[in-house]
Amino acid sequence: MNGTRARRNIVVLSLLAVAALAASACAPFTGNYTGPVTMTTASYRLGPFNLAAMNQPGWENESSTTNVPRPPGDVAIKTFKFDLVDSNGNPVDRMDVHLHHVLLMNAAHQSALCSGQEERFAGSGEERTPISLGGSYAYVSKSTDRWDALWHLMNMSDTAQAVYIQYTIQYVSVNDPAASRPVTPFFMDVTGCNSASIFQVPGNGGPGSVFTKSITYTAPWDGVAVSVGGHLHDGGIDISVKQDPSGPTGCTAVAKYDVPEPMDFPSSITSCVIHDYVHAGTQYTVTARYDNSMPHMDVMGIMLGYLWHGSPPSS
Repeated sequence: MNGTRARRNIVVLSLLAVAALAASACAPFTGNYTGPVTMTTASYRLGPFNLAAMNQPGWENESSTTNVPRPPGDVAIKTFKFDLVDSNGNPVDRMDVHLHHVLLMNAAHQSALCSGQEERFAGSGEERTPISLGGSYAYVSKSTDRWDALWHLMNMSDTAQAVYIQYTIQYVSVNDPAASRPVTPFFMDVTGCNSASIFQVPGNGGPGSVFTKSITYTAPWDGVAVSVGGHLHDGGIDISVKQDPSGPTGCTAVAKYDVPEPMDFPSSITSCVIHDYVHAGTQYTVTARYDNSMPHMDVMGIMLGYLWHGSPPSS
């Protein structure tokens, strides 16, 4: 559907989430809003995508479009969630249709790291990792912003499938105290800025071997990192972003599998709720690790982080 299904609901921020954020903080938690939040929930769809049976002509759909459905007005988004559904809104089994990836982009903004690239502010893969911004943090989008999307779907079943990509958003007013610290998305791809985002794992290392691919990005300004998540494909072990690549600090997103690897794709991946200072000119290395006992074709290694361009009070 192209319309919305919206309802007003009262959501109280989880005390456990707030406690975890404060406990991990390198930047002080002072001034961060921890009260109740009234959010609007709305769901939107891309599609339908009519996919032929696996390995038949039309079994994949990889494309993009402009001006996709979005909430009306100026909004401050607190959560994103992606899924594949049928025409009745029922989830489609992951083993039937594979969500290689989907990305939402904001044509009004450029990437904080890649000059000339449209801002990629939310996305998902087969892991379906929800995005949540707590405290005073939110992604702000003005009414005049145009949202675009790109995606890649594959039918893994022996029958034709008609599916939609559904994204559910929870948002507040831009004047809400839960949106007083607007964040900037940092899309960190191990293949760099001018690429198709995919690379190959040769699979020539023998049992237990690991293939790594890394890239280093430089922070363009001072701020506070508040959330980081990762995206990997089949064979992925983990992906990390660290100031010191050999150090324990930073964020490491670990892939989880429903069935033994390396033949399956990740069913989930961990994410990091943090509250760490980022300083302009500091270099951060993103490293994706893959099983190298067998080849893995056209894989990805991406981290999406959210940073507030500001500095909380020192006490």
